Amino acid sequence: MADARPKFNFRIAELLPLARLLRASYVRDQAALADLLPDDYTPAYLASYDEQIAAVEKLVRTSVSIAERGVVTARIAQALAALPQLLDHLEARVRKAEGLTMPAPSFGIKAVRAARNAADHEDLADALRTLLHNISQNDKALLLKGQKPTETQQIQDLYDQLVTDSTAQGTSFSNQRVLTADNAATLNALYDQMVALLADGKALYKSSDKARLKDYTLDQLLKRVRRDPAAPEEAAKKA
Repeated sequence: MADARPKFNFRIAELLPLARLLRASYVRDQAALADLLPDDYTPAYLASYDEQIAAVEKLVRTSVSIAERGVVTARIAQALAALPQLLDHLEARVRKAEGLTMPAPSFGIKAVRAARNAADHEDLADALRTLLHNISQNDKALLLKGQKPTETQQIQDLYDQLVTDSTAQGTSFSNQRVLTADNAATLNALYDQMVALLADGKALYKSSDKARLKDYTLDQLLKRVRRDPAAPEEAAKKA
């Protein structure tokens, strides 16, 4: 029986963003790659790569949908719906507040938005914890700019609900216990194609272009995904 585990050691939720970044590099460099390995990088290569991405996207959408139906309560759904406006108000006050203990862009609001938009409740709980800590550390400065204790409490309540209801165990497809052998095979098929492309990109640029070499180095791509969750989407638009 096939092993129901991914071959990679990063989070499953990071596989698609990595794949999209790598795809953008391939689109840019496909002529050079075809010149290096013409039998591998035929005109059909991109369609094959996109099929693997689509298969994983379908898998992730299905898993998240099932998890949300099973564990996300109406109370949490209501709190999530109110979160964007709470963040908008907080962001305006952070931008105007004086004497903060950190620069406004580092306050943690962006990370909360990204986790909410990705429906990753595990990351959302972590991001909310950091945000609440930063609010607490800058409480006086934010109160002077109009931050209401009731709004902060709404953010706290959402964090508490996420932790109490353990939604992170169900809604994040990163939880490997939900994997079946077929699911793992789908994830690994995309990863295998990525590994081959990474190796060939390195062969192409290792001695000639250090900047492009980073686009085929997994650790560098992971740093980009973790630093800026929007990076893969922006790269896809440019490709």
